[in-house]
Amino acid sequence: MATVSGIDVSYWDSEIDWSKVQASGVCFAFIKATEGEHYTDPTFATNWAGAKAVGILRGAYCFFHPNMDAIKQADLFIQTVKARNDNGELPPVLDLEAHDQQSNAVIIAKAKTWLDRVEQAFGKTAIIYSGYYFLKDHFSEASGEPPAWIKDHPLWIAQYPGTYTPGMQPALPKGWPNWAFWQYSETGQVNGIKTNVDLNVFNGSLDDLYRFAGLGQPPAPLSYTVKAGDTLEAIAARFGVSVSSLLAANPHLLKEGIVLTVPATHSNTSTSSGSSQPGTPMPAPSTPRTYTVQPGDNLTSIANKFGTTVAAIAQANNIVNINQISVGQVLKIP
Repeated sequence: MATVSGIDVSYWDSEIDWSKVQASGVCFAFIKATEGEHYTDPTFATNWAGAKAVGILRGAYCFFHPNMDAIKQADLFIQTVKARNDNGELPPVLDLEAHDQQSNAVIIAKAKTWLDRVEQAFGKTAIIYSGYYFLKDHFSEASGEPPAWIKDHPLWIAQYPGTYTPGMQPALPKGWPNWAFWQYSETGQVNGIKTNVDLNVFNGSLDDLYRFAGLGQPPAPLSYTVKAGDTLEAIAARFGVSVSSLLAANPHLLKEGIVLTVPATHSNTSTSSGSSQPGTPMPAPSTPRTYTVQPGDNLTSIANKFGTTVAAIAQANNIVNINQISVGQVLKIP
């Protein structure tokens, strides 16, 4: 059985180096956007842009509270995601894990209200995230089964063996016919993330995941002929990939005239976003942006903020030690 690796992140997973995450083999990420009626995750915008910059497929999720107004929760989620002018690639997600002492009937009715409103806004059938026992105990009707309409919604099931071995399957509550995503660990380790992180798999191949996201086939690798003066950092920055993934695809030494295989992402092969056609370097902006370093900033957080890479910023500003920048320093952002 084919699967694809992914993660989900929130405020608790701060200062993520998305280039390292992508180079570790992560292909998709679910990113917390909101919770309840009023809370917006403060890292959502940075994570949303950072994951996109390296070509990781993204979906946003709302941690739902059934003791709050479902329409207000839906509207906050819609406003938060649409404020980025980028709905992501994967469908929106309703995170069901708090029952808030509400009856099953209330939880089911309010969840349906949220789903209907969000699906109308995004034009995609939303994913339902939950655990086995929550669905069994709090999302079932008198028959012991969920409402009939759940068959239209992909299931992201939380169940924690801790490690995943090909061929493993999660247990499903009565009435849930299949699963699309499986969160199998809460204590995973991924290069580029300092804290423990949730690990997931998609139930299918990479081709299946791209079709699920409505993107067709995964992009084919690009090629680039090395020119005099090129560096791996500059080539990686030009195509929006990590140096690690570029090295993994090209184990030979970098020499003038060599044709490199450039790992493809949906962002560096998309024509709709103004990116290059396959085999054509992405053009740099004619006028670099600038950014004044603030307390607590580092090059990783700044690169994620602007959807670029540490190497590109360092090269544009002649920075030798990427760990040494100063508050008040004005950086060119390529």
